[in-house]
Order: sequence, then structure tokens, then C-alpha cells
Amino acid sequence: ISFILIQPLVTRAAAVNGKKPVHHSARLSLAQAVSIALSRNLRMADSRLAVTEKEHQRREAFSDFFPSIDTSYTASTSKYQQSSYIDTLEGIHPSRWTIRGNSSNPTLAPNYPYRIDPYRQFTLNATLTQPLFTGGKYLNDYKYAKLGVDYYAIQFQVDRQDLILDVNKAYFNLIQAIKLLGVANDSIRALQALRNQSTEFYKAGLVAKVDVLSSEGQLAQAYIQQTEELRDIGEYKATLCNLLRYPQETPLEVIDDLTYQPNSYRIPEIYATAAANRLEIRQANISVDQAMAIVKSAKAELLPQASGQITGKRVNDDWNVFDPEGNNDWGVTGTVTWSFDMYRTRSVVNEKRASHARAFVAREQLVEEIMEEVKLAYLDMKRSESDIQNNRKAVDYRRENFRINQDRYKKQIATYIEVLDAQKQLSSAEGDYITAMIGYMTNRAVLERKMGTLR
Repeated sequence: ISFILIQPLVTRAAAVNGKKPVHHSARLSLAQAVSIALSRNLRMADSRLAVTEKEHQRREAFSDFFPSIDTSYTASTSKYQQSSYIDTLEGIHPSRWTIRGNSSNPTLAPNYPYRIDPYRQFTLNATLTQPLFTGGKYLNDYKYAKLGVDYYAIQFQVDRQDLILDVNKAYFNLIQAIKLLGVANDSIRALQALRNQSTEFYKAGLVAKVDVLSSEGQLAQAYIQQTEELRDIGEYKATLCNLLRYPQETPLEVIDDLTYQPNSYRIPEIYATAAANRLEIRQANISVDQAMAIVKSAKAELLPQASGQITGKRVNDDWNVFDPEGNNDWGVTGTVTWSFDMYRTRSVVNEKRASHARAFVAREQLVEEIMEEVKLAYLDMKRSESDIQNNRKAVDYRRENFRINQDRYKKQIATYIEVLDAQKQLSSAEGDYITAMIGYMTNRAVLERKMGTLR
């Protein structure tokens, strides 16, 4: 994790110091972009940490099955002699029996063993507590925590698919902007040639000056379109660099392949695929099981609780309680508790049952929403797919129409307005074709994400 966080900072520092960032300038394929994003993006690091967090919570719940040991060390001192201190240590060691002074006249000298300090006491306690019966509370708490690990392990895969979809969208949007920039550049070149031709005709007195002015206005519009596409390229490169965790000024080139690949997705197979592969449905099932575990854990409060306790104690009048002159004591305790709280616990159980019912309803609602999402994504993909064929034909027709009008204009058969309209329609058709192709690729990725098969 530290490498993931520090490496981009090192790269940026190298760039500031005049060194080249350590990134390959070769064109990225979509598969390479996805692989880099999955290995570097902090979204995945956060998902891994979430799984680790839930795993520690599972171990925490598992530890409740084992006995707990509590230790304490107490040091006491008093202004006056404490008979309890004397009674605790008297006679437990040969040295504790020796009486100092005159036993017949105890007022002149102490009549307790002279090796006992009646003013101080040091105690070390150790208590081992083992739950014997909890009505299934600890078992269901552990089940809830274990299901939490499974939930977030699936969430890791959900985040992975979402990241892959984001990379797909940014990648295809960048290709679309690059292709549309090419269309704008072609339009500029065609309009420049047309303007030059109109200028020559105007000088020869064959056309009016309005034709030259119209060509200049149309050319200015093409330059505006070019500027917009350059801005879009910068935006999508920034988005892709962010997903790949590259510094924003890293040179980034992609393979702009727009090869059409038909799909085999059909209704109703897509619904069965989504039901079998959509990870969110598995998460909803886990949520239902977790809600049931919470219900059982709450019901355990209606039953008595039993536990056993073993206590050991070591007492001495010196700070070192393990001195041989110290005293030992131990005891075993069994405890059974049963709480009655005037239907409060039963109300809590009913509340958890209602939460379980809501989790079940939420799962059914999620399945219905997923089926709707799959249907809408499928319709979007089919619309884009049909637009590809129609726009491809439109490009061929518009290109031929533009060529014919150019030839007619050279022969002064067609008007300048007809040529401008033909060129504008050609640029629009080429842009629509690129948009349809990118839309198809993006919508296909969206459909695969909705079906849970995006990899």
C-alpha cells in the first residue's frame, strides 16, 4: 500500500526536477489500460483494506468463544497496622511463625511474626472467565461477522467491475474525441480548398463576394469545432490518467481501433445471465442471512446466560509477590444470569425481525431493478448497433454527394451553397458514424456490467 501511495509522488518529483517520468509512451490498448488501472487505482486498495478490516472483525467475534484472562496488581499502604494484613500472611512460612519480643507482655513489643509488615500489602490477581451458555448469541455474532467478510470480498469484485467500466468509458470517449478531431481537420482542409477555389472564381468574376465570405464563415465554424474536440481530448485524457494514476501531464496515446464486432446477446438469455452472475444479488442474499443472524442474536437475550470463573491470588507484604513468603489463594465460581426487562428484549427481537423482512424485500426489489437495467442497456446497445449500419451508408452517400457537388461547382453548374451543404452533411454523417460506433462499444460494456460478466 505504501508503494501505491508513494510511487506517484516520486514520479511527480522526478518530473519537477527535469527527469522524464517513468511511463511507457507506447500506445495503450484497452486491455493494458484495464490491467494498469486494476493494479494502481486506489479504489481497489481501499476495497482490499475493507476486506482486511472485516476479517479482523471476524477474528474479534471468534475470540468470544475462548476464555478471557484478566490480571491486576494492587499495592496498599496504611498509616495504622492492619490485622487483615497480618492474618493473611501469618503461619504460611517458617519465618512467619517467629515472634519478636516478649510474648507475655505484648504491649512492649509486637506479638505478631516479625517478618510480617502490617502496614503494606501487595496483591496479584488473575481471573479466567469462560462463557458456558449464551443462547447462541456468540455463535450468531460470529456468523454475522463471517458473512461481513464474504460481503466485502464480493464488494471488491463489484468495485473491480465498476473500475473496468469507468476505464472502458474513458478509453472509448478518448477515441471518439480523437476521431471527431480528425473529422474536424478533414472539414477544415476541405473548406480551405473550397475557400481558395471561391477566391479564384471571385477574382475571375465568376462568383459573387458572398461566396468567399460564406466559405470564411463556414471555416471559422470548423475551427471552433476543432477547438472543442481538442478540449474533449484533454478532458478524457485527464480522466484516463486519473484512473491509471498517472501524473496529469503524462503523454498518453491509445490504439484508436473502431473495428465492429457483433455480439451474441439475446433476450431472454441476458436475464438468466444477469441472475446468475450479478454480484449484487449475492450481496443481497448475504444481507438477508446477516439480518437473520441478528434476529437470533437478539433472541439469545431471552435465555439465561451461564459462565464459569477461576480466580487466583498471590499476596505478600513485599512488592515481589512471588517471594516464597507470600500467600496463595484461589477459587472457582459459576454464574447464571437471567434478565427480565418487561418485554423490552422481545420488542428488540421483533424489531430485528422487521429488519430481516425489509432485507428480503430489498433483495427482491434489487433483482427487479437489475432486470430493468439489463433491458435498458440491451436496448441502448441494439440502437447503437443499428445506427452503425445506417450511418455507414449515410457516410458513403454524403461523400459521393460532396464529390459530385464539388465537380459541378468547378463547372459552375452547382451553387456554392450546395457545396457547403454537402460538406456540412458529410462532416455530420462522419461524426454520427463515429458516435454510433463508440456508443455501441460503450453500451456493450455497460450491458456486460449490468449482466455481471464484464472482465
